[in-house]
Parts: sequence; structure tokens; C-alpha cells
Amino acid sequence: MEAPLDKLEAWLPAAVQRVAARETPIPSIAARARAAAARRPSLVRADIGQIAGLDPSLEVLYGPPVGLDPLRAALAETYNRAFGLDLGDVPGLSSGLTPAHVTVCTGAAEGLSMLFTCFAEGRVVALPRAHWENYSNAVELAGGRTALVDYFDARGRLDLEGLERALQAHGAQVLVANFPANPTGAVLSEAETRALAALAERLGLVLIADEVYARLRYDGQAPVTLLRYAPGNAVVVASASKEYLLPGARVGYVFSSRSDLTDRVLRKLLRARTGSPGVLGQERLLALLTGDLEDLRAGRAPEVLTRVRDTMKSRRDALLPVLVRHGLDPVGRPGHAPEGTIFLMARLPGWFQGDDAAFAQAALEEGVVSTIPGSAFGLPGTVRFSYGSMAEADIDRLDRNLAAWKRG
Repeated sequence: MEAPLDKLEAWLPAAVQRVAARETPIPSIAARARAAAARRPSLVRADIGQIAGLDPSLEVLYGPPVGLDPLRAALAETYNRAFGLDLGDVPGLSSGLTPAHVTVCTGAAEGLSMLFTCFAEGRVVALPRAHWENYSNAVELAGGRTALVDYFDARGRLDLEGLERALQAHGAQVLVANFPANPTGAVLSEAETRALAALAERLGLVLIADEVYARLRYDGQAPVTLLRYAPGNAVVVASASKEYLLPGARVGYVFSSRSDLTDRVLRKLLRARTGSPGVLGQERLLALLTGDLEDLRAGRAPEVLTRVRDTMKSRRDALLPVLVRHGLDPVGRPGHAPEGTIFLMARLPGWFQGDDAAFAQAALEEGVVSTIPGSAFGLPGTVRFSYGSMAEADIDRLDRNLAAWKRG
């Protein structure tokens, strides 16, 4: 079956095709002018659409619509090295990603929104039953419809047969895969990732892979990406928010094996939406990535990412027994501990009378803990805990707070 990304135009809505085909002279001329000025310093720049030359110490110029060139290059190399995309046996990726295969955007949320704009209109988009609530909003705004599907059976096995039945029953053409998963922390093994990719290829699905937490997994296994195993189907969204502690910088990125998507279509969509992603956040991320790339090139674990991952694992290891001790058992992939992200879902304890919204409200009012009701993620009867900001002292205090609340 021909891969969806090999027939990209057939998937794109008419409005997206028109925007992608339309000439955008301002960024095109700006790029040529920068190059010309480097060759001919006497060139007078009259194309820059902002105040410049008044106080260079304060000025932050607009960046390119799809991100700073050095950052795109660093992101491509990072993904190639971290996920083995530069191997000769990867179809469609035999030479790895290049900067043209990377689009930098304003956080992963914008990346997801643009991909739904490209692929959701008039189609059914299958979402994991436990999912980030903003998926539904973005699909609806893009003119699509959502359906919920389960990835795992009652024993926690990846249920490809059940998933296929559900996809066909709903008539879904687009599937969102989010592993490690927000909110449950569920992960897929390499073999399971291969199997899911093969299913997408066989059914001709577009796979929108939300891999924001791809390298924040705690089971000792190497990170995996669907892009490696289904390059003609999978488009990956990731960000600097969690792995590099930069959520406020709003730097996300989209990876695709088809540069026509990242370097042409998404370039035009970004130009039409926000013009370009923020430069200051990109520069901050580039400085961090530069150090991590030195480690990866030398065959070492990247220092910044390793420190973040080890700290989050330590917090998860401390939080889990506290919650279990107070009757808040983890929920997600049956029979598996939450092995990734900075979140876990917990079932409401038997000693609490009420639903998840009531638990979250009461816990807040009693000064115990702030949580998010699981119904916001498609899992009523649960609550989501984020340990991203929980130091050891916070987890100890939570233990005491829950004990006191339970006693009444």
C-alpha cells in the first residue's frame, strides 16, 4: 500500500494546499537579503519589518518561519543519534534526518494543531482512551471528529487486533499515538513499537506520534520512535518543555521523513499563523543541545537529559509507594508501573466518597494536594498526579497530608 506521506497532496485540505502553494515574498526576500548582505556589506537592508539599529543590545530580530537553521540541524542530528535514524537499513531514512526534515514551532501544541489542520478535516481521528484533553479541541477546530480507542487489553498486552477492529469500526484514517503516555506513563517496547508501525502501514493510517516524553522513560530500555519503523506514515511531535526544562520558552518541533511536509507545507502554515517561533527560546535550547550533542557524538549519555531523567525517576519511585499506601493505586497499562513522563494516574481510594472532580476539589480545599480529575483525560474515577515539581520533601509532606485527611 502506498504510504500516506507519499501522496501528501491527496491528504491535505484544499485550503492548506492553497496556502502551501502561495508565494510568501517577505521571508523569501529576507533570506536572500541576509545572504546578499554577507557577500556585499554595502547592501542597504530595507526589508526588515521591525525597528532595528536603535539599540542592538536590546534587539531580537524575527527568525525564519520554520526555526533557526543551527537549531534545526542540531535537532536533526540529535534525533538521528538518539533514535538510530541514521542507519542504512531504515527505509526512507537511510541517510537520517536533515534540517529540512525538522519544523520548529511554538511548543508541541502548535505542532499538533498544524498536523490536525493537515490531516483531520472531514476524517475520524482515533485518540487513546486516556489522552491529553487538548487533542479533542485541536481535532474539532481542524474540522475532524474523534473516536476513542484502547491500546491495551485487560492484562496489559498491546492489543493490536482489538485496536484494528476499533479503527475499522470508527472508520478512522488518523491515529494518535502518545508513548510514553500523558497521563498514564505507559510505554511501548521496541517490539511493540514495530508492531504498531506495521499496523499503521497495513491500514494506510497517518500516525501522529506525540513523543514529547520519548526520552523520559524509566524502564532502562532505549527510547523508541514510530518514525523509525513507519517513516511513510508517522509524523512526530516533540518539544523542549520537559526534556530540557523549558516549557515557558515554547519551543516544539515536528519531524517527518518527508521534507515536503516540514519544509514547505508547515513552513507556509507557520507563516500564516504566528509568523515564526520565538528566537530567545530557540537560542536557549540550542545552547543545551550543543552540549548534549557533544556527549552523543562521544558515545556518552547526554548530561542534561540524563540528569532530568534520573531525577524524575527518583521522584516517581518515591511517589508510587506513598499513593499505594493510601489506596491510590496506579491506573494505565494493567500490570505495568508507569514507566515514563512526569505523570501518573491513580484510582480514587475506597475511603473517599465522591467522584474524581469532588476528590480534586476536596483535596485542594483541605490543603492536601492539587490534582487534575481523570475525567479530563477520559478516565473518570481517577486523578492525575504530576511529580515534575515534587521534591523529596513535597512527597513526604503529601504522605503526611493524605494520612491526616484519611483519618478525618
